[in-house]
Amino acid sequence: MSSTPHLALPLLAAAQAQKHVTHNEALASLDALVQLAVRERNRSAPPALPEEGDRYLVGSGATGSFATWEGHVALFDLGSWRFFAPNPGWLAYVEAEDLFVVFDGDEWKPSGAVPDVINNLQRLGIGTTADDLNRLSVKLNATLFTALGSDEGGTGDLRFVLNKSTEAGVLSQLYQRGYSGRAETGLIGNDDFSIRVSADGSAWHDALLVDHRTGLASFPCGLANVPGSNLLINSALLVNQRKFSGGTLGAGVYGFDRWKGGPGGCSLSLGADGTVTLSGALDQVIDVAHMAAEFGAASFAGATLTLSVEDPSDPLPIFIGSKAATIPAGSGRRSASVTLDGTETGNITVRLQPSGTCSFKRVKLEVGTYATPWTGVPLDIEELRCRRYYQRLAVSGGSPAIAGALGQRVSTTNIDLPYTLPVPMRADPVVTTSAFVWTNGFPAGNQIGFYNNSGSAWVSLSGALTVTTLTGAGSSAIVLRLQAGVSFSGVAGAVGVLYLGNQAFIALQAEL
Repeated sequence: MSSTPHLALPLLAAAQAQKHVTHNEALASLDALVQLAVRERNRSAPPALPEEGDRYLVGSGATGSFATWEGHVALFDLGSWRFFAPNPGWLAYVEAEDLFVVFDGDEWKPSGAVPDVINNLQRLGIGTTADDLNRLSVKLNATLFTALGSDEGGTGDLRFVLNKSTEAGVLSQLYQRGYSGRAETGLIGNDDFSIRVSADGSAWHDALLVDHRTGLASFPCGLANVPGSNLLINSALLVNQRKFSGGTLGAGVYGFDRWKGGPGGCSLSLGADGTVTLSGALDQVIDVAHMAAEFGAASFAGATLTLSVEDPSDPLPIFIGSKAATIPAGSGRRSASVTLDGTETGNITVRLQPSGTCSFKRVKLEVGTYATPWTGVPLDIEELRCRRYYQRLAVSGGSPAIAGALGQRVSTTNIDLPYTLPVPMRADPVVTTSAFVWTNGFPAGNQIGFYNNSGSAWVSLSGALTVTTLTGAGSSAIVLRLQAGVSFSGVAGAVGVLYLGNQAFIALQAEL
């Protein structure tokens, strides 16, 4: 042989002259090929100013001195280019790319390149160690998934698919801090999509639930700045048909509409900014019919209810039905929640009962475990709601006032006034008055009088006056009957007008 089989190093021949030339040639080739490192790969033309010993991997389309030497190792030696043909398995370091390449017999390829297919790996750790639970573990700062375009043989779409085996299983993405859960999204224990959050990785709050059958979304914790329904009526205490000016309320005595003194009574006042100052017990009875009307539930049985107020100055003990709780003092909306027993199927009483004097604003009772913002009800609507339970019969302004219905002297002892009520009452009401007295002329203060238009005279009364209804009060209309103990003056059939002094009133009551 004249050269070695792998590196083609020249061999000395027997009795060869100038052996040093052949020997030096072999050493130069070894110096070029052993621990092979090249400046660049895929070089198609020689550099303009190569340095002695520079090596390159010649690329396709080579020109100049590199022409016809594609794939070869080019060495600049003693002022000229020499070329070496690689064999399969040669390894070269490419300085420009900090990369090893290997010759496979046809081309130079990156050494250690990811194979086209990897199947059935048991674990994979990138920047960290995988274990039996976390068989794929990755520790890095960013991850990119991008769609394979149609020009690359793809569709341009990207879908990230996660799959679980049973409906009761968990398929989720868990977000942690310090390896403690703070948020989770996915199908958590069922097939409904949910988002939940946690302050400590242990107690979780469902923020969003999307029913997989209907697509309807619910927000179990409520929505910020989206108020829930308030079961209390006149929660701002602005409707005041009884003209309560603040002060003491006896037990069971109503002041501001729908609010009455609780056991032992209370002292109550309302500031111009809506601040309520309370000592003692203040009650409102909640109509069970509201649950059916607003939430479709037959009763409060088993319901979780939250009572909240704004800016309570002191801890505020409360009762909701048979359950007790305390609203903590503080600024903003503060609340307490209870869950009622299954036996509480009727109306329930809400009671505010501070141990001393407490101030607060804007009371709210709602279904659920979270307090949502309070929102006011338009005053005309709030008054109509109140009138389902109590309403004064309509009179004109001025003093004396004129009743909003014509009366007729139907008999010697009876004057009837038919009223259609502006809003039906909760139930057939009973008549209540200011305990006024009769006068035979223009009334003042707590007096009433009836003017006979037909006879152009005031009707006089003989005997005691009784105020009742003709055949029982209906929820939508009544016939108010003024009954004389002995007689009214005038003739039967006379039509007239009832006048009331500025302190007199007639009201209908259907309180719970």
